[in-house]
Amino acid sequence: MLTRFAPSPTGYLHVGNIRTALVCYLYACSCGGKLLLRFDDTDVERSNVTYIDSIIEDLKWLGIETNLSFKQSERFERYNEIFSSLMKEGHIYACYESKEELDIKRKMQLKQGLPPIYDRSSLTLSAQQKEQYERKPYFRFKLDENAIISWNDEVRGEVKFLVKNISDPIIKRTDGSYTYMLPSTIDDIDYNITHVIRGEDHITNTAVQIHIINVLKAKVPKFAHLSLLHMGEDKISKRKGGLNIRYLKEDGLEPMAINSYLAKIGTSDVIKAQTSMKSLVESFSIQKFSAASVKFDLSDIYRLNAKILSNMSFESVKERLSSMQSSDFWYLIRDNIEKFSETEKWWKVCTTNIKTVIIDQEFIKLALSLLPEEKWDENTWIKWIELIMLKTKIKRNDLFMQLRLALTGLDKGPSLAKLLPLIGKERVILRLGDN
Repeated sequence: MLTRFAPSPTGYLHVGNIRTALVCYLYACSCGGKLLLRFDDTDVERSNVTYIDSIIEDLKWLGIETNLSFKQSERFERYNEIFSSLMKEGHIYACYESKEELDIKRKMQLKQGLPPIYDRSSLTLSAQQKEQYERKPYFRFKLDENAIISWNDEVRGEVKFLVKNISDPIIKRTDGSYTYMLPSTIDDIDYNITHVIRGEDHITNTAVQIHIINVLKAKVPKFAHLSLLHMGEDKISKRKGGLNIRYLKEDGLEPMAINSYLAKIGTSDVIKAQTSMKSLVESFSIQKFSAASVKFDLSDIYRLNAKILSNMSFESVKERLSSMQSSDFWYLIRDNIEKFSETEKWWKVCTTNIKTVIIDQEFIKLALSLLPEEKWDENTWIKWIELIMLKTKIKRNDLFMQLRLALTGLDKGPSLAKLLPLIGKERVILRLGDN
């Protein structure tokens, strides 16, 4: 079994891309297969080596391992060979309309209630008429309009297309560059791709590619089309500025929080925080994915992230902490952070001069006067509270909240009994006394 992930290096990977890459990886692993990474960089002007490097880096960070990779820009000679062969056989033909002329044709067809299918007018041009065009031609693949293309989609079941309802796809642009269609099909054939997993926006492309594969007398792979992710009313995609993985990484999310969510969203499985790819592989089945619309909620990933952090040992995060941040500090704050970067917030609470909040000045003066003198440990808080309770009628919950705000400036956080020794007596006196 061999599948492939084929991003275009024209931007950073977004969550929709990553979901596809992750499903491809889990599918390959669950079948003992392999994953090929292909860079669809035939659009030379828009492709950028910086994005290629970032894609490789982001996949590695997420734990998505690939077995081999290549760039389509390295295979133009092969594409030209197949192109010339198909041209000679009459499967590809030259077209001369400008973009503006094609737009007018589409608008006229839609106005008449007709599907915006290319009318093949270029096929009727004489050699003399073609010579009169000053512009260079672009090229389309001539589909068999009497054909019916169908396949058993591993997510959507039987899918069927009447080819007469599909425009002859553009294969090569006027500048000589290839569109997605032909190179992708040739690559799948040459590399013996057995399974193609991608978004539902490629369904029509699949019908065309199957048609081309049949013309080239090659074996058709199995196809699975995942529903696109939706955030609100918009589908998440790179062109619409979908959330890129670089943003999530820089914001402090753990890779397994992202993987745990994207591997299960749109399936019948309960979404839980997983700590390893192994568990995701073991529970994977492409049949679990639904063809129904899928809602993406970033807050769900942050909830999973908090759960993962709360179970991480000091040894697993030691290298990410500063040398001053001890195991006591980590185990104290790990249940109170949503992302790892928040450790700095709590470190500042424990070690720096911060702005706090005083609700009742007289109460704080009283609390300050009752601070225990002996060596501070986890019992200090209990002793302190007992002394305060003897001197005031403030309700216990209000008392706790006032002290938390006065000591940390925050209305929630780790146990004050454990936090107090880390803040230290001198800093506690300073915070209460300055107010």
